[in-house]
Amino acid sequence: MKKTVTMIMVTVFLVALLGGVAYAWKGAGFGYGPYGCPGYASVDPQKAQQFYNDTLSLRQKKLQLRGELMQLYAQPNPDWNAISQKKQEIAKIMTEIQKKAHEYGIGYASGFGRMHGFGNCGRCW
Repeated sequence: MKKTVTMIMVTVFLVALLGGVAYAWKGAGFGYGPYGCPGYASVDPQKAQQFYNDTLSLRQKKLQLRGELMQLYAQPNPDWNAISQKKQEIAKIMTEIQKKAHEYGIGYASGFGRMHGFGNCGRCW
């Protein structure tokens, strides 16, 4: 009986310990999470929405160019000049987006879409 109670207590303790560890890791992943960027709290939501609306066409164009770039890379014999040209077009669009972010007073982390690995915290925009 004493052995059974001890086993139950050890099991309850381990489950509680593992539950605490799992809860502590909730949401872990790349960056700080979608709204955890240190600079995000200081951004006016109306300015952010205006910036988002104002740059929608640029971001769509960038997405289109990235698709075209992936198609160029997927060719059996890639045309490196065309790839270079697409990358330059993407860089120009990114510069335009960054200029608009500066005009709106928004810190831009230089990455829409796949965020990790770009910018300061990688998740701001």
